[in-house]
Amino acid sequence: MKKQFHLQDIILITMIALIFGAIFVGTDYLYNVLSVAVGPFANEILFGLWIMAGPLAIYLTRIPGAAIVGEVLGAAAEVVFGGTFGIAALLSGIVQGVGSELGFAVWRYKNWGWVSLLTSALTTTIVAFTYEVFKLGYTHYTIWMIIALFAVRLLSVIFFGAVLVHSIFKLLDRAHALRHLGPEK
Repeated sequence: MKKQFHLQDIILITMIALIFGAIFVGTDYLYNVLSVAVGPFANEILFGLWIMAGPLAIYLTRIPGAAIVGEVLGAAAEVVFGGTFGIAALLSGIVQGVGSELGFAVWRYKNWGWVSLLTSALTTTIVAFTYEVFKLGYTHYTIWMIIALFAVRLLSVIFFGAVLVHSIFKLLDRAHALRHLGPEK
């Protein structure tokens, strides 16, 4: 594991942030359509996509803090690109980045396999859901509705933040684009 950012890491995280900032803006509109169809579940279905910049940044660079930087820069790109959530996306980016980072910190940044990705998915879901339960007014729902929303979010984060991140890693690894990284553990 590297302990500090190098220029190539900063460039990689910036590219991830710009790509995901554009994706975030695109899904803002999908969110608006979905919210009409499935109500608050729209947020939970898409949530995993919205947190991908963080786990992808740290998983590819293996530098402590990269999940927070990746997620905040992705949120900043979303704001600059004109996302419908405006500046509020930055606060969400911080919360989501911290949640993602915690999953890797639990393993002291030494495990770079499924365990760290799944732990990150769980910590991201818990941290962000706790924040948003109040922000989005979920406290007004029944306990069963809150549990259902949490479960859908967790599945979304596992799919996008663990399965897809791992798949992207594997594709890049097969293309020999990740020579500077050690093996997964």
